[in-house]
Amino acid sequence: MDEKKDERLEIIDNVFRANVLLERIGHNLSSQAGLTSLHQWFILIALERVGDQSFKELGNNMLVTKQNMTGMVQRLKQNGFVTTYECPLDRRVTKVSITEEGKKALANVNEYSVVKVERLFEGFSAQELASFGGFLERMIGNMKKET
Repeated sequence: MDEKKDERLEIIDNVFRANVLLERIGHNLSSQAGLTSLHQWFILIALERVGDQSFKELGNNMLVTKQNMTGMVQRLKQNGFVTTYECPLDRRVTKVSITEEGKKALANVNEYSVVKVERLFEGFSAQELASFGGFLERMIGNMKKET
């Protein structure tokens, strides 16, 4: 195996390892704010950033199926973090909206996460962070083409 392939496999290995650690940290942070999963945090982030979204839009954003998204949203709804409504333009589409309770939970997670995020990126320059973010976005784009 040539050196280039070895580097790529090492990067993939490190991405998997980083994912496991990020999931542990994220689960801990989200549970401190009353959320039952890391996915709930991501859904609330998407709703706050983009606004109301359909199940399909949320699923595409989270890279999960509409069916998986339905269960996740139902749990958020049961806890009062989101609400759902029929889209006025197309009654077949159900939209999801973050509630005040959801905004509070998200603010709590974000408050807990500030110190952790600062520690995760300790020693990185602004240029390195920008490059790293760009590399990950390109890698994700390439992976989306494969699925």
